[in-house]
Amino acid sequence: MLIYVILGTVFSSVFLLVLFSGMPVILKRRPGSSISRLSYYTTPAQKKDAVPSFFERMAVPFFNKIAFLVKKISPSGIVDSTRRKLELAGSFEILGVDVYLAIKFLFVVGSLFLLILLAIFFTVPLIAKAMFIVLIPLSYFLPDIYLQSKISARQDEIRRTLPNALDLLTISVEAGMGFDIALAKVAGSIKGPLGDEFGKMLKEMQIGFSRKAAFRNLSRRTDVQDLNSFIVAMIQADVFGISIGKVLRVQASEMRTRRRQKAEESGIKAPVKLVFPLILCLFPSLMTIILGPAVIRIYYTILGMGGP
Repeated sequence: MLIYVILGTVFSSVFLLVLFSGMPVILKRRPGSSISRLSYYTTPAQKKDAVPSFFERMAVPFFNKIAFLVKKISPSGIVDSTRRKLELAGSFEILGVDVYLAIKFLFVVGSLFLLILLAIFFTVPLIAKAMFIVLIPLSYFLPDIYLQSKISARQDEIRRTLPNALDLLTISVEAGMGFDIALAKVAGSIKGPLGDEFGKMLKEMQIGFSRKAAFRNLSRRTDVQDLNSFIVAMIQADVFGISIGKVLRVQASEMRTRRRQKAEESGIKAPVKLVFPLILCLFPSLMTIILGPAVIRIYYTILGMGGP
């Protein structure tokens, strides 16, 4: 029995090793964006007679076939929605739609394989098997849950760092810097997703995008309400010729006010959120301590024993 468990564990380990080792190869072979293609002019050309590695010959076709199968059986629009989620999570250039869909499919396959191992080598109750069978299709959505949590965390980080970034941008513009240079300074000073997004915006403007188009792409990649209002104000200032310094100062003040109001709103919600944990955790213990002795005495009284 133990030898079968060891073999199953070794097989699963090798499978996962091949899975995660093949991802970087797919990322290299995946067509890059218009920004990543600029590296062609800065990196030396590869040798034409280079021999493909093992993963390029074996793992890449495997993952491509899995991604093609998932796309074929998935509902229409799944590729666009997945690309949108990966952009919001900041993982589109790291994973890609094909790799993400292949991971979701392999989650289901891995859960099914684990159920087969448990059914063959262990005595599992029927209820546990039924619950595990129900969980197999649900495992397909586990990457979506993780991705959604990553999107929320990334948007919260952008929302927290935006007022500081606007303050720095306002100071730089009012000191005499051009908007693009000030934005580059902010992108280099602000760490996290907001600084990365500003850097991508600058690269888009460098390769020929207009400022309006770059702002709209920034809004699409982030989808944060505070940042969207700032983007709308900057686009209007660019179209109507309003002073950017004045717009930035007003936007920075509004962002500070919104962050303070958000903190006050969270503080008001905290007592309401604490009600259910208190009821579920503290109330049973408190009732046991208060009513426990009385219940025991009543029990022995009913039995006619006169007390403990």
